[in-house]
Parts: sequence; C-alpha cells; structure tokens
Amino acid sequence: MRLQAGAVRRRSEPASQEVVRRQNVASLLRLLHERGSLTRSELTAATGLNRSTTGALTTELAALGLVRERSGGARSGVVEVRGKGRPSLVVEPVVGRVQALVFDVTTTGVTAAAVGLGAFVLQIRRRLFDRDPQDVAGVVETIVGLAEFMLARMKQPATCLAVVVSVPGSVRQPDGQVRRAPSLGWSEVPIARLLSEALAARSGLRPTVLIGNDGDLGAIGEHLRGAARHHQEVLYVRGETGVAGGIIVDGELLKGRGGYAGEVGHLVVDPGGPLCRCGARGCWEALVGNTAIIRAVGRDPGISDIDDVLADVAAGNRRALAGVRRIGEWVGVGLASLINLFNPEVVVLGGSLGSLYPAMESSVRSAVGRALGPTLENVAIVRSELGADAQLLGGAEVAFAELLHDPVGTMRILGGSAPAPVASSDVRAASSQ
Repeated sequence: MRLQAGAVRRRSEPASQEVVRRQNVASLLRLLHERGSLTRSELTAATGLNRSTTGALTTELAALGLVRERSGGARSGVVEVRGKGRPSLVVEPVVGRVQALVFDVTTTGVTAAAVGLGAFVLQIRRRLFDRDPQDVAGVVETIVGLAEFMLARMKQPATCLAVVVSVPGSVRQPDGQVRRAPSLGWSEVPIARLLSEALAARSGLRPTVLIGNDGDLGAIGEHLRGAARHHQEVLYVRGETGVAGGIIVDGELLKGRGGYAGEVGHLVVDPGGPLCRCGARGCWEALVGNTAIIRAVGRDPGISDIDDVLADVAAGNRRALAGVRRIGEWVGVGLASLINLFNPEVVVLGGSLGSLYPAMESSVRSAVGRALGPTLENVAIVRSELGADAQLLGGAEVAFAELLHDPVGTMRILGGSAPAPVASSDVRAASSQ
C-alpha cells in the first residue's frame, strides 16, 4: 500500500527461479506480518508450497533477522504434530528488527509511534505544541525531538525503515510537499525536505521520509488492521478540526493524479452555509468539524474543546445530545453523496465523528437514507476500531510496503545480511491466500 500517485511501475523480469524465490520469501513475510506467529505447517498450507521450500525460505528470513523460530504448537495452544511426534516449529516475526517511526500532526500537537513488524507499537509518545502550529519550524523541531528520543530507545540491532508523517492537508506525491493545510495555516510547505535536512543535521541519519494525508493513512490503517479488514471498497472519514477522507477501491488507495483524492471535507453540501477556512461556503467540514460541533452544543469554541462535548454527551446533557443529533444530519447528508459516488462496502467514522457516532447514529442513518437505494444495499456504517492509532498504523504499513514487497533487496539496502539462496526444485509461486 503506497502513497505515490499513479500506478506503481515494476521492471519487467523473467519468471526465473531467483525471481520466484524472492517472491515466495516476500509472501511468507507478508503472511507473518498480517497474521502473526504461524507454524511451518500453517505457512505451508497458506502458501501452497512444499515443506522443504517453506523451511528453506523461513531459514532465509531468519538469516535476514526478520523472523525467528521456536518450538511449540499452533497459536491456539494445541500442539501440532508432524512426522514422528515432533511439534511443528512456530515462526514469528522479529518485531523490533526493522521499525517505522510514524508521526500524526494535528492542530494541537504530535503523536509519535515506533511500529515493528506485525503492527506492534513498540513506543508511543505525544507532545503538545507550545506555539502556533503555523510555525513550521516549530513543528519540525517537535517531530525531530520526538524522533531522537525514540531512536535512542530502540533496542539494537534495530533499523529505522522510514519516517512517515500524517498531515491534515493536501499532500503532493511523491515529494511530500504540503500544498495546503488550512487547519495548520500551511501553504506550499516542503515538509519532507525540511524534516530530512533536520534529521541529517541533528542525528546524522538520512531515513526515507514520507508525508501522507491523514485521511489516506487512516483509511489504510482501518483497511489492513481495523474496522474495514476483509473489505475491498472502503470510505474512511476522520472528524477533527477539519474533516479528512480516504478511499480504498478494489483494495487499493485511491490517489488521483497528484495524490489529492479524498478531500471529502471540502465537499460543498450547503452553498449558503458558513465560511470554510478554504475560502468556500458550505463545505462539509465547516458544518461537521469540531468547531461546528462545539457551537452546536452551546459551547464557545474559544474556551471549550471536543473533549468537553464528549463529557457532556456521556453525562446525558440534553442540549449536547440535541446538538450532536443536528450535526449528525449534516454528517448523513455528506455521506449520502459519497456513498452514491463510491458505492463502498463499509464507511468507517474516525476521530470526533467516530467518538460521537452512538449519539448521532439515528440522525446519520436517516439522512443517509436519501442516497440511492442500490448504493445502500450493501453498505455498513461503523466506528473506527483503531481510533487515534489509525494514522499511526496506516503510516507504518506504508513504511513497510517495500520491505514486504522485496525483503531480500530491502535488507541489502539497509545493510542487513542477505544469505545465499537455498537450492530448491520447487519454483512455484506462493498462493495469495
């Protein structure tokens, strides 16, 4: 799952034994990344390869430092027997060998996580801004400070695979230029370059730096790890100061020509409505973003925040509940148009919209009912399972994409050992089960 706009181009290679072997190595690592520990027998059944080939490929991954083997049974705890009473070896990812550093930038601060194989969150930290996020240099300083702190606590021989930053704005791909992020007050900010230079100057490190839209990364996270697992057509909507969206079509992130697809917050739903930070009137986020929610429940956005609204709703405050239901009507209006346009299997609501969904569900569903009948037949509207971690885990999946595509080549680039291929007569490609 990549952020780059346009189709991913692969060089044309003959299906030689070497090519198939490396594809099979990648298939095994992806299975372990997605499912966690598996026995050799389970890996053999999932890939369709024979036992000796599975063993050889597992040994190769172990030599790269990406997996380890131990004696034991299946994950259920039932000892699985092979041969003459010997338990099948369990293969598990070495979660800390390669790690992604992921940062979620919002209007109030930065949340950072170090994530290992299998989506294990190894470290997590949060720092609030002590100055306006419009100060790009201050945001860069905060991210670099968090990166240094977390890098110093990585257990060796850990390798930082990439730095991924989630931003609430339009991000040009593949160079990571933030074209506009109204909630942060950013315009044409080369955040990827600024971070790369700052990391090199402060720590001497030059990791790959990737910048993604928060809606895109949230959609990837929920699709691969959260409420949209096993669904191929997904609409993700995150409510914060603005409203972000990410769209999965046929299992792939919808990027658009420049990487800007999914700007659902600026869908105009009420042309005569309030002025949006983008300059237009009646944008969806102007009607359902956090500021609108705070006003709808009778609070002052200057002195209250969304946590106050959540507390009012939890306490059963009637005015708050009525205001949230009114917001739910506008949420449903926007979703109805998006459901008509994309015909998703599942709509995942994250951020404040996910938190408040139980209180606004009836009004959301009533308004969504205006969508065309056929598009409503198979769609479910659900809350995010990952919550605030959606962007962090989605960013980690982006960071791991190249490693999962070619573990041998990626580890060579990172300086990991690359074992000599193990001879095998089985050159079949692993199945995609």
